[in-house]
Amino acid sequence: MFSSLLRKAGAPSLVTVAPLDVTGLGKLAPALLVCDVDHSAVDSLELLRRIRFVLPDCTIAVYTADDAQSWGASCHLAGANCLLSKKSSEATLTYGVRAALKSGCYTDPRFAA
Repeated sequence: MFSSLLRKAGAPSLVTVAPLDVTGLGKLAPALLVCDVDHSAVDSLELLRRIRFVLPDCTIAVYTADDAQSWGASCHLAGANCLLSKKSSEATLTYGVRAALKSGCYTDPRFAA
């Protein structure tokens, strides 16, 4: 689903990296990174901080099931540009990625509820 969604949003070429290797990401230097942080082996916020340090110019999108406003704020403070809820439709996710690539920031409306 994400390959199609990212193409619709106008994302550059796609590469899947699992498990997430922060050092390897630095070598790839992606323009956009979508991270599912819900089941990370390390603290999710620390992972985002490390990614932001290694990829200062990357648009980092967090894809998560936790849509609490406080969690969203914590993700933004840790370095995420974009917050995407797993409860959102494909159209909303596509819009969110497109908005983040264009403006540098997007928060799924579910985080504001």
